[in-house]
Amino acid sequence: MIRETLRKLLFGLFAVLPAIASAHPGHYHPPGEDDEFDQVRADWLHLHGWLEISLAVTLVTSVLLFHFSKNRKVRIGAVIVFGSSLALLASS
Repeated sequence: MIRETLRKLLFGLFAVLPAIASAHPGHYHPPGEDDEFDQVRADWLHLHGWLEISLAVTLVTSVLLFHFSKNRKVRIGAVIVFGSSLALLASS
């Protein structure tokens, strides 16, 4: 029951992740005035490209799949995806 709830929660998080990542109300700012959304975008999202963010999300997802899955094939696949995502993330 807890695993099913976690799966639904994780799926919901990934479903709305693009909306969260590009969240900005789009209201007018006078020159020199920033709000918290501008700060988040300047500090986090502009330092890394979408490739690096996607690889990091894939890496975290593979760790969660390895932890929560009892299927041996899924766990082996998660380890392979973890290793390849880590290698690509380190090289980019």
